[in-house]
Amino acid sequence: MEKSLVYVYKTSPVTLEKDINKVLCTPDFQRFNPKKETFIKINANYDRDWPGCNTSNWFLDALLKNLKLLGFNNLTVIEGDLKLQPAVKTIKALGIDEILKKYDIPFLPIEELPREGELPTILKNAQIISTPVLHTHTFAIISVASKNLYGLLPVYREKYHHILSDKLLELARNVKVFSIVDGTVGLDGGSMRLGSRKRTDLIMAGWNPISIDVIAAKIMGFSLEKIPHLNLASRRGLINSISIKGDFSGNDLPVYDFEYNHSKISGLDLWIRRNKITRGLFEYNSLLDQFGNHIRRAYTTFAYYKNINAIMDGDWKEYRNEYEKRGLNK
Repeated sequence: MEKSLVYVYKTSPVTLEKDINKVLCTPDFQRFNPKKETFIKINANYDRDWPGCNTSNWFLDALLKNLKLLGFNNLTVIEGDLKLQPAVKTIKALGIDEILKKYDIPFLPIEELPREGELPTILKNAQIISTPVLHTHTFAIISVASKNLYGLLPVYREKYHHILSDKLLELARNVKVFSIVDGTVGLDGGSMRLGSRKRTDLIMAGWNPISIDVIAAKIMGFSLEKIPHLNLASRRGLINSISIKGDFSGNDLPVYDFEYNHSKISGLDLWIRRNKITRGLFEYNSLLDQFGNHIRRAYTTFAYYKNINAIMDGDWKEYRNEYEKRGLNK
């Protein structure tokens, strides 16, 4: 069986640019043609500054700087809308628009683009870089390489939460993408918008999203049986022998023991959407669906401002401090 290769590198606030360059110099990444249009699918889950939730500004800036130095002058950053969170507003709220302006790189919201099936036609046979983050997820348990591709689907994608594992494996099979995981700061807990920051000082990369998720799960301290889409992938024989290169081997990977807190409310929501009797009430954009999303949005906003002091403190700040010291955010 063909081996899947995953690169895992140590990084730090001071060496981040240099460490990203290591990934871009690997034979796997050098399959990219610098002269060809290249799309970068970021991870922009929340329009608030919550470290570990989104592709960090320091990581994105360092990646774009390296790509430009390597002659990638036809770059486009993409992301999809959430129902109450248009991608254009998210990019502006996070300050990503200023980074893109600095490097003269456009942002393309993909919601209204023509699609072949459910994927934007523009991405067919395209060069795609994905920049996921190490964090937990209410339904998927971990949200890393495969889950970041979920944002390529139309805004109604929440209707797939009851078959999420199948959908993630479908995306991993159908989207040819090179993932470069922002493992500088992760997030654990039960939700990408309510978790606790966890500094991990890592970069992961490779062509196979499932293989990256397998290694990410080990680093996060989860067994494959615990992760629904990896459990399903294993039962379907989709997990190949994985080779690890970089600063680690398979025997010395760091383990950070991410916590996962199961949400009873989210579990009830999922049960209602799966149940044959009640699922019709929560169809996409129904009144109950809209009401539920507004309540969730209000709660996460309340939680953000209630915990703002704790959110903005911690050892992760060394990344932001180094970023600001170099003037990379100006």
